[in-house]
Amino acid sequence: MEIEYGQMRIGVNEKYAEELLVETRVDTAERGGAEKVLSLEAEAKAVGAELLDGEAEVSGKVNYRLLYLDRQGRLCGLDYFKDFKCRVKGAKIAPNGRCALDFSLPEAEARIDGDGIELSAMLDISLRYFGEEERRTVTAVTEAESLRKEFVTRTGKRSERILDLEKVADVGPGVKKIVLFGVDAVPTRIAKDESGTELSGEVRANVLYLNEADEVVELTTTIPFAEIFDAGDCEYGVTVKNSRIVLTDDEEGNAVEVEVALAVEEIRYEEHAQSVLTALCGETHRIAEELEECRCRRFVGQSLWEETLAGEIPLGEGAGYIAFVRPGCHAIAGVSVSDGQVKVEGVAAIRVVYLTDEGYGCSQGELPFAFTLPFAEAKSGLEAEVSLRLTSFKAVSNGENASVTAKIDIAVSLYEEEVCRYLSDAAEGDPIPESEAGISVYFAEKGEDVWQIAKAMGVLPSALVKANPFLEEPIVENKKVLIFRNK
Repeated sequence: MEIEYGQMRIGVNEKYAEELLVETRVDTAERGGAEKVLSLEAEAKAVGAELLDGEAEVSGKVNYRLLYLDRQGRLCGLDYFKDFKCRVKGAKIAPNGRCALDFSLPEAEARIDGDGIELSAMLDISLRYFGEEERRTVTAVTEAESLRKEFVTRTGKRSERILDLEKVADVGPGVKKIVLFGVDAVPTRIAKDESGTELSGEVRANVLYLNEADEVVELTTTIPFAEIFDAGDCEYGVTVKNSRIVLTDDEEGNAVEVEVALAVEEIRYEEHAQSVLTALCGETHRIAEELEECRCRRFVGQSLWEETLAGEIPLGEGAGYIAFVRPGCHAIAGVSVSDGQVKVEGVAAIRVVYLTDEGYGCSQGELPFAFTLPFAEAKSGLEAEVSLRLTSFKAVSNGENASVTAKIDIAVSLYEEEVCRYLSDAAEGDPIPESEAGISVYFAEKGEDVWQIAKAMGVLPSALVKANPFLEEPIVENKKVLIFRNK
């Protein structure tokens, strides 16, 4: 008996995660000191990832955007970057693969300490690794009948396009200085047809500035974008690589020039079908089989939604005119997938800054949310990855509380796990003993198939099928199966 071996190629699409506390201190003594923190936003951006054997070294920056009052009661803005590095461990990570990174910051804090501000953020790092691995399989065995099954795996290839966007927005006369500036990239639509896929969305630039009356004015301007990709089974992501804002003067007043470098990421999946041996039955000798199980994570589909978050946040004593609303951190508490829908639950922190007789005051509240999103490809047992972006905040005072609304842009990607069992090794066993000619009757047990019965009774599966031409799988429990034996 001779056994031949070959290699089975398997596409890898695995997700690995790590937590990291990023802390820093900013000295504000030369800026007039710090008296009170009004709001804090934190966002993480990737710089790079070096893939090693069994781990990836991830580097990036946390961007802290801070509004505070100095010791003279003046409104100040601070945009500060802190570099970080960490290692994300993953059993299947290899140097020749590729990866995609995603970050979320469920917690962030700013604390005044003397002449400085202590900043900290809890960073959740999600790394998606794409690659291939090879496994040894049994491809052929002489003097044996084999059972083959088709196993379909997918390989993911990541690519990135950079879009340079710009826009000039009028802000009117009397602008003294820009206090804070932030940019969010929000994909809003994925349109597919036979010719290709169009990904469209918008960049939302939010600017806080002081006018000549020292009043805070908030400006939001949008820059639309659209990019066309080839048709195929793909998922997409959009991030801001870098951005800048310039305040310009002209005869008609002031304007802001917004420049953004946008990274549009595409992950394209290609299917590879392979035929693998899953069972053997010897003609003259029994065969000792070694079975292995391979689990593959397969992309199913991606969809986008825009929902509205609403709630009330208690205001402090003496609260008057609401100056502006700023987002805090948000966290996803749970994601569940059922037939035709995905349910997302979580909580978002929002800060409301208002005027008082003594200057500025602020209140923070946490607004829970629960959205049931229709998703045609969704079914029980699938895994969902969810990313959120909170934008377009509004607040109206109704006395003791502020009624707050915001938009939540939601992207959901679905995955399923495919399990393949294959023969990784085989060896010749004992000879099949000869027996007296005759007919035996075997009563099938629950869950048995033709191959299991044939191996148990020491006959070939083809002989069993020939003797039982009307036998159908799955075999009913206690079904009579005829066994013909030849001496």
